[in-house]
Formats: sequence, C-alpha cells, structure tokens
Amino acid sequence: VGIGPRTLNDPTKPEYDDQGYTLYADEDTGKKSRVFEALVEYPCHFTLKIVGANEGMFVQEMVALVAESCKVSTMEVPHSTRTIGKWMSITVKAPVESAEMLYQLYEDVDRDPRVKFKF
Repeated sequence: VGIGPRTLNDPTKPEYDDQGYTLYADEDTGKKSRVFEALVEYPCHFTLKIVGANEGMFVQEMVALVAESCKVSTMEVPHSTRTIGKWMSITVKAPVESAEMLYQLYEDVDRDPRVKFKF
C-alpha cells in the first residue's frame, strides 16, 4: 500500500542507461533522458567540486584539465580551493556548451588517480 502519488524519479531506485548514466523521467511526458540532458540548460557555467589528494600541482592541473575539456583557456575557468590536511577541494565553474561536453568533463576528471570524489 503506497501513500501519496507515485513519482517517476524515485531516488532510492535510480534507473541507468546502457552506458551506466543515470536517467531522469520527465514528470509530464514520462520521456527518459540522461540527468544532465534533462536538468541542465546549455550553455552554462556548471559548478563542479573535485576532491583529491593534496599533492603536486593538483589545483593547476585540474583547472587545466577543465579548460581543455571545455575548449577554453585556464583564465576562463573561475575556481576556488580549500585544503584540509592531505585533501584538497577545488570548486570550478566549468563553461560547458552541451551535456556531451559535461559528461566528457566528468570522464576526464575521473582519469586522474588523485581524484577521490567529484560532484
């Protein structure tokens, strides 16, 4: 017995596409698409927080990676940082043109072994 209306996007039971990306169902039409395609308007400055090991030139290299992924100069990637012991967090405003660019950015960030979390 359920209480209240059933929602299409139950956060306790996410759906994924064949490549492992989370799907979002439009509440009116039921059409399913990847989350960043459905919920983000492009172009935009997408806020991305990256947490990783505080070693080497982590901040500069993450800014360079974001700039390369977004096809802009490092000067066009505003960012802020915070250091807590052996960890560093960098919050970037990534200038993304499309969902494809944003998904590629996430994949590029994932490749760095120092990165522990991103959101």
